[in-house]
Amino acid sequence: AEHRSGLGSLPAYELGAAIGAQVPGARLDAMRVEVTSRGTTDRARLHLQWNDAGRKAGLPDTAFAKGTSTQASSRGVVSAFACHTYESRFYQQIQPTLAELTVAPFVVRSGIGGRYVIAFEDLQQRGAVRFYDADDEAPLAHVQGVIDVLATIHGRFWRSPRFTGDLSWLRTYAQRPGYPFMKHLFTWSDKRFMRQDREVPEPVRKLTRLYVRNQPRFTAVWEAMPATLCHGDCHLGNTFGDVDGRAGIYDWQVFHKMNGLRDFAYFMMHSVPTELRRTHERELLRRYLDGLANNGAGGEAPAFASAWDSYRLLTIDGWMAIVFTIAVGGMQPLPRMEVTAKRAIATMLDLDLLERIEHVLK
Repeated sequence: AEHRSGLGSLPAYELGAAIGAQVPGARLDAMRVEVTSRGTTDRARLHLQWNDAGRKAGLPDTAFAKGTSTQASSRGVVSAFACHTYESRFYQQIQPTLAELTVAPFVVRSGIGGRYVIAFEDLQQRGAVRFYDADDEAPLAHVQGVIDVLATIHGRFWRSPRFTGDLSWLRTYAQRPGYPFMKHLFTWSDKRFMRQDREVPEPVRKLTRLYVRNQPRFTAVWEAMPATLCHGDCHLGNTFGDVDGRAGIYDWQVFHKMNGLRDFAYFMMHSVPTELRRTHERELLRRYLDGLANNGAGGEAPAFASAWDSYRLLTIDGWMAIVFTIAVGGMQPLPRMEVTAKRAIATMLDLDLLERIEHVLK
């Protein structure tokens, strides 16, 4: 299947035409695909060999690409949740609005069955860009940078009129592709995850069961909140530190329309080292709310006390993403996921999430 729709489906002439469109006579003579990882998608660095016109114009000698996974389970997940069509549409319709915060695409193509390919700029061409893995110990400056990125995105799309215009296809939480399967998947994931050999405190086991059994109640709470554009998977491994020190974000497979505090909670519990989070948690939430107001939400940005309650509650959504990923397997390296699980468990205990879950269910 890869030759029809994955990394192997991208011919040199197509990529060359896209990158060199503004350079007369430029031609991509050869392209070598160096696969760098296989998981939810296959990813590769593309080594590009240009003719004289392309070289003299300084066209890039590398690019980056992602496409259809060669793993059947990952292809099934991507297809069920329409991750491929969503990410393709992001780069076609939304990325220009957020160009300074993410990555520029060269070629975007998607088809049926979770099959697609996207070629981007290679961020390393910019210079000393720092890439992070999900289990890295992020410094405070980068954490602040990611919070600023989220606040900017959420502010620009706060109650956006585009949601009833060119982005009317973008769904709310319960209308996302694959949502009818979520309850079954979460029930299965909960059982499989909790049977595995790891230490999960009883309050976390209980709150997980309560959420899985009462998911529609919580979905109603999410959808009553003011909506914006949410990244949906904003863990550390989908962020980078740009050459100017600012943060950026990529991997837009599961973005959706929801309250922005969902992204804030997801990032905090997955990606912020526990002691750093404990020390700076409230300060970071205030930073987020200020950025949200300054980038478009204005006086509609929630007050701190209200936002704190929402942040506590929305950590359950990020936790279920971890449970699901570990239970399915193959989507991320297990040792990396175990680090994020420990951070998440510490967050839920610190925030007394069980009490917050039980309060919603009263």
